[in-house]
Amino acid sequence: MELRQLQYFLSCADKGSLTAAAEELYTSQPHVSQVIRALERELGKPLFKRTGSGIVLTDEGEKIRFYAENALKNASLIQEVCESDTGESLKIATNSSSTMAVMAEDFFCESHMPDKALYYTECGIEEMMDYIHERGYDLGFVFMPSSKLPAFIHMTERKHLEYTQLATSDLVVHCSKSGPFYGREFVEPEELSGCKCIKMEDDFFSVEELLYEHEAFRSGKAKLDIVVRTNSDHLIMDMLRRTDYCNIGSYWSLKDTGISHAHMARVRGFEGKVSFGYLKGDNRPLSGMAETFLDKIKDML
Repeated sequence: MELRQLQYFLSCADKGSLTAAAEELYTSQPHVSQVIRALERELGKPLFKRTGSGIVLTDEGEKIRFYAENALKNASLIQEVCESDTGESLKIATNSSSTMAVMAEDFFCESHMPDKALYYTECGIEEMMDYIHERGYDLGFVFMPSSKLPAFIHMTERKHLEYTQLATSDLVVHCSKSGPFYGREFVEPEELSGCKCIKMEDDFFSVEELLYEHEAFRSGKAKLDIVVRTNSDHLIMDMLRRTDYCNIGSYWSLKDTGISHAHMARVRGFEGKVSFGYLKGDNRPLSGMAETFLDKIKDML
């Protein structure tokens, strides 16, 4: 049995289609089918059932999936150990956050340990889960709508991760002195309709999605005017400085901006609706560096 076979098997299981798996693996559908048939012959069990809409795992396939995921994860960790020429490392993935970046920088620089290494990645939540599950990252820090926690927890369990909530915050609008809501304590959700916004590219779990729980947005009577989409927290900060655009975010992101003239107005009815917490492997103990960094986050909160 080869690791490549397990990779093909997991791709087929995730995609539910040999063709889609072939696209993800940058190969042909017949080749994927050949690899899966060879693996099934070797194991002596069918791993997939063919249906009119694609393929689904058999009972044996479901059992094997768990072990295949762990085999690939452990192989990746072994490879990283062999390739690394440094000592202890800290690997953090996070939603875009300049506060988190500054804290990671301060923590690393204050450690005064030349044999340590820092890996810091900003990404969406779905990609973050892959970093922790497949690439051995220690921690993932998440801002997400509390209403989507059940779906999120279901996804984490499939990837053998666990989520711990550290705090909740309000859904807020950030704007500069020239922005339409400057000086306001609260904004009604429907007032955001047509508001020119800078949106952080994320995924299914973007905090802006909370607005679609409100009748005006759910019915289509109200909608945001997204004029800038970016995965750069730095660009958001600069755009808030130079324009009258707004950004929908969470309470902590007010501290993220570092802009003295930026203002935060709470979106009424969405107080405490953003969950902030961390992801880790469900049976993977944290390193000493990861534990210490997590304590730093908790102290700040």
